[in-house]
Amino acid sequence: MKRILLLVLSGFLLTTTIYSQDKVHYTVSGGLLGAVNITKFKVSGDDATPVDYDSKAGLAFGAWVNFPVTNHFSIEPQLMYSSYKYKSDYAGTLLLNDGKIGYVSIPLLLKINASEKFAFILGPQVDLRVSLDDNRGLATKEDFKGASFNLFGGVEVFPHGRVTIFARYIHGLTDMENRANHASSTFEYRNRNIQFGLKLRLFGKKVVEAPVYQATSTPVPLDTDGDGITDDVDKCPTVAGLPKYNGCPIPDTDGDGINDEEDKCPNQAGLAKYNGCPIPDTDGDGINDEEDKCPTQAGTAKYNGCPIPDKDGDGINDEEDKCPDIAGVAANNGCPEVPANVTKSLQLASQGVYFGTGTKNATLTTRSNEGLDKVVTIMNENPGLFIKVEAHTDNAGDDDANMKLTQDRADAVKAYLVDKGISANRITAVGMGESTPIADNNTAAGRAKNRRIEIKMAF
Repeated sequence: MKRILLLVLSGFLLTTTIYSQDKVHYTVSGGLLGAVNITKFKVSGDDATPVDYDSKAGLAFGAWVNFPVTNHFSIEPQLMYSSYKYKSDYAGTLLLNDGKIGYVSIPLLLKINASEKFAFILGPQVDLRVSLDDNRGLATKEDFKGASFNLFGGVEVFPHGRVTIFARYIHGLTDMENRANHASSTFEYRNRNIQFGLKLRLFGKKVVEAPVYQATSTPVPLDTDGDGITDDVDKCPTVAGLPKYNGCPIPDTDGDGINDEEDKCPNQAGLAKYNGCPIPDTDGDGINDEEDKCPTQAGTAKYNGCPIPDKDGDGINDEEDKCPDIAGVAANNGCPEVPANVTKSLQLASQGVYFGTGTKNATLTTRSNEGLDKVVTIMNENPGLFIKVEAHTDNAGDDDANMKLTQDRADAVKAYLVDKGISANRITAVGMGESTPIADNNTAAGRAKNRRIEIKMAF
């Protein structure tokens, strides 16, 4: 392994020597980093039962400093805290079946820059164990080696950028077991880790050396961008521009791709279709005209820029109108006004509702038809009328049975009215059980009064 590392390092130094005449170099740089660790133990030994660990995700964070040796090779020590998680479904007791270990990790990166956008990294890493969390409560920190040694290799994307993406594979060389009875164990535990992360550069930069020109008897001013304005007076010497803007292009202050000389709204990003201005909102409802179905009338996004509709034209919008298809009045929540005597008529009609023999019968008798037919007539004459059918009983018998009985009776009344052509959504049927007596349940006459049907207006 030492010979391989020396050979790779010699290749790096030879490569960088070839490019030693470059006019670009990099200063010492550094910053912060964060990463995700995908970790598992690689278990080996003579035991006949195979041991496998799941790959688990942990976190790492820390700092780095890069020291350029040449433009193409640098040395970068890092210091970070790493959390390695481990999980195995092995039935027996392992060094760590389910838990995590915290390390102070010290990798030393040897980095070769293949280009401005890509670099290879490799090197050694030392992990110093600082914490242990065993979910089974069996292991202690002392069961693990205090220091472990690793080798890694990987890549970096945008190695000189403000933000660098990196990925690397870390191969543990150290058997982590440190238990006193280790001599009797047939297993060896070595870390395997894949790390993905980001580096943020806080200091350091790329330096481009200015070209050196040898003086002649007649110096010729340069015009790098060929715009007819020499570099000594050109504010943008590498970008063709105009004299009006000191050699720079026509500006685009709002960055919308339309230069300020053609932009009617130079300080506000817009579209060429509107001469550089944003899409208009004629009615000022916050929905631009290209998406507004009613561009001259303020509305809401729910209705594509149009006002809340009022289908029946009664001046009460459909979201507040309980009778959106029938013109009504605000006092009745958008439903037609109901004559005052309707309540009394419903009360009288409900007194004529009867059920079959027995106090626990929920079958309507024909004696009920007259009263319920009056309810049908009232509802047909008042299409905006909604009713609530309440069924009550006395306290004889089980509470749950009484509740079911009254619900069945209320449903029977509703079914009769629906069968007569009344819309089901205009009727609410509620079983009240024995909860609201109107007379004394200790007398037969009182209990008879408590077994009743009440039909009320419901708005």
